[in-house]
Amino acid sequence: MRRAASYVVLALAIVCGVGASFVTYRILRDRNVVPAIALTNQKPARPVVVASMPVTFGTVLKPEHLKTVSWPSETPEGSFDDPSRLVGRVVLTELVPSEPLLESRLAPIDATGGLSAVIPKGKRAVSVRVNEIIGVAGFVLPRTRVDVLVSVDPQGDKEKAASRLILQNVVVLAAGQKIERDEEGKPQTVNVITLLVDPKEAEKLTLASQQGEIQLALRNSLDMDAVNTPGAVLGNMVQGSPAPVKVARASQPQKEEPAVQTVEVIRGSQRTVEKFK
Repeated sequence: MRRAASYVVLALAIVCGVGASFVTYRILRDRNVVPAIALTNQKPARPVVVASMPVTFGTVLKPEHLKTVSWPSETPEGSFDDPSRLVGRVVLTELVPSEPLLESRLAPIDATGGLSAVIPKGKRAVSVRVNEIIGVAGFVLPRTRVDVLVSVDPQGDKEKAASRLILQNVVVLAAGQKIERDEEGKPQTVNVITLLVDPKEAEKLTLASQQGEIQLALRNSLDMDAVNTPGAVLGNMVQGSPAPVKVARASQPQKEEPAVQTVEVIRGSQRTVEKFK
């Protein structure tokens, strides 16, 4: 009985608490206190400039590329609130609609549009002539990454023909005259590929393209690991390990026998033959 009574008292207390909370809420709502409390926890919305359409890297921004929206939370670092400050700036990365424009994704104010605007400081753009095979059947597109191999045939000696990986994880800036992918991302056959390299890599690439034959190897854009390869020599691939060479032992010269002279000696009735060396 005591346990049942305690349960009843507990239930009555819960009902009374809920009822008191409901009555308090109604009073505060009628006096317009609840909206005021809710608004004190919200931060005021601020204007932020975002992309109004897809924008490819290297594009010079125009008013139709931009729009202003109310940003309800804390504004991103480096964002803008006035679209007029962005007209004429060059985009360094691709933008999707409603993505905020950030200073870190824009070229310097005095930069012009096109390929030169997207080359970072300390880098160079070097173009190499390719064909459908060298260009990986057209799948080498802007913003993909490739490795560069060179094959050489020194003085026409096929046994010494070699291939070596000389550059790794190189960014493709442009394919042909285009610095952006097409709308469908389909492979395209081009005659020239432009790569983003540093000055030392530019020297290697230029020498390799003039003194040998280069080949591009398309790699996963998320694979940033460098590899160390010994290169390949045609003679070693074809012959494998050289067979041991048998060395013939030189035959020892035979000693010449000295000439033997014979003399017949007659002593009375006896006749003998004497040999002298």
